[in-house]
Amino acid sequence: MAKKKDEKDVLIVRDEKTGEISVVAGLNADGSPKRTPAKAENAQSFLQFDRHGDVLDNFFKNFFRQCKEPSRFGFYRVAADQADKLLEVIKDLLKDPDGNKEMLAPHKVDTSGYEKKVQEEQAAEKPEQKQEEPKKQEEMEQKNEQNQESPQQTQGNRGYQPIDESKINWQELEEKWGVKRDDLEKSGDLTKMLNYGKSDLVRVSPNFGGEAFELDARLSFKKDSEGNVSLVPHFIRKEQKLDEYKEHKFSDEDRKNLRETGNLGRVVDIVDRETGEIIPSFISIDRKTNEITDIPANKVRIPERIGKTEITKQEQDMLRAGLPVRDKLIERKDGRKFVTTLQVNVEQRGVEFVPGTGRSPRAAQAQEAKNNPIQGQAQDAENAAAIQNGQRRNSWTNADGSIRPISKWSGVEFTEQQKADYVAGKAVKLENVTDKQGFHATMYIRFNPEKGRPYRYDTDPDNAQKVAPSNESRTQVAVNSEGKTNEATKKLKEPLRKGQTAPKDTAQQQQQKRNNKGMKM
Repeated sequence: MAKKKDEKDVLIVRDEKTGEISVVAGLNADGSPKRTPAKAENAQSFLQFDRHGDVLDNFFKNFFRQCKEPSRFGFYRVAADQADKLLEVIKDLLKDPDGNKEMLAPHKVDTSGYEKKVQEEQAAEKPEQKQEEPKKQEEMEQKNEQNQESPQQTQGNRGYQPIDESKINWQELEEKWGVKRDDLEKSGDLTKMLNYGKSDLVRVSPNFGGEAFELDARLSFKKDSEGNVSLVPHFIRKEQKLDEYKEHKFSDEDRKNLRETGNLGRVVDIVDRETGEIIPSFISIDRKTNEITDIPANKVRIPERIGKTEITKQEQDMLRAGLPVRDKLIERKDGRKFVTTLQVNVEQRGVEFVPGTGRSPRAAQAQEAKNNPIQGQAQDAENAAAIQNGQRRNSWTNADGSIRPISKWSGVEFTEQQKADYVAGKAVKLENVTDKQGFHATMYIRFNPEKGRPYRYDTDPDNAQKVAPSNESRTQVAVNSEGKTNEATKKLKEPLRKGQTAPKDTAQQQQQKRNNKGMKM
């Protein structure tokens, strides 16, 4: 029998004015439902409600408190695990809600109870507000006078404010956790914590049942609605299973990214369980405690410059999307240079150098040449990646991140149209590239924005999503230039020609057959 707590619903909403049918994805700032098209492929955006929880109640209470036209919307619920099958059916029925009233009845959400409760709450608040109006007006006048007397203080209050240390009960923290203020201040952890960050690993001594236990944890402060501050310990955990986090289910790619870099690699929508609001967020793993953490995307600042290095507009957009910017040459203010991967990290509350990716420019250049021997053939002087004074320069892009033109590849000159296509990010077909055996081959060249340089392809990458054409030189290049083996021709001594995937004549057929016989036992 399925557990009730695992039963979830999604809400279908109908705009009674326009007849538009969508699925609820959260609440907008004005209280109106945030909507997404009612299609199965948008399931990741659907807001799911625990059928026996409080999220649905909170959603409708906030909806009736804030929405100016609540009667404009009608709501219908379907089981989340059946949504892909039922969406089209419900959409058809909602084209004529009156005529299909009986069939829609099991799915119709009666919101009258929520509306009545909110109206009663608002009515109860009004008399109290009237009695307090004179007092509030007096307080406002006093505040205005204070603001006029100390404008600098007022300006400071409007900006960023760290946690108020006067709200911290240090004696209680020392008795409960064995945490001393002086120790945190000496280590520099106190400054981090007062600015909404975490300490490094700290030895704490929590007291349970009269017994003290010594454990390592990272510490942070948390404020409640009244401004009181409490200590939050983040204990070291075993490796996470990485199934889901705050109702976001991790894909295989998500798990791979989190294990390899500690960062999810994309922005995902997380549901606030209190309000039902959907918050685009970054997710990372705390590398010191294995705790999964998140931060709203709008609280992360993407820099335009790191040290002396400019972060291009394209790279900023990649970082905002959670993507890694690989092989980025960074020059610090002291002149030191290194190549690393940049990515947004929750613990850093911004962009980090992903651990384990830092290399010297010379080492990065050598690795690139080893991994991409064909690219190493490009000798175009105006664009080739060079080593100058032991430092690596990326000459494939302009200072603003746009693609820098090239005029040839592996000795083959580009036409004017090919030059324009390359700069536009399109694939360029080259008919007569010479392979290592001296024969002509066909290949495609296109700029790879993630790698920041051109890449060779055997088939047209611009058509890869539409048609996967057979390439006349795929086998030729693989055997002649990359040292790979083709089963049908592996016994031949001569290099392959363009389009060749089998013995070309009777002599080669006999040679292949003869060598195959010689291998039999």
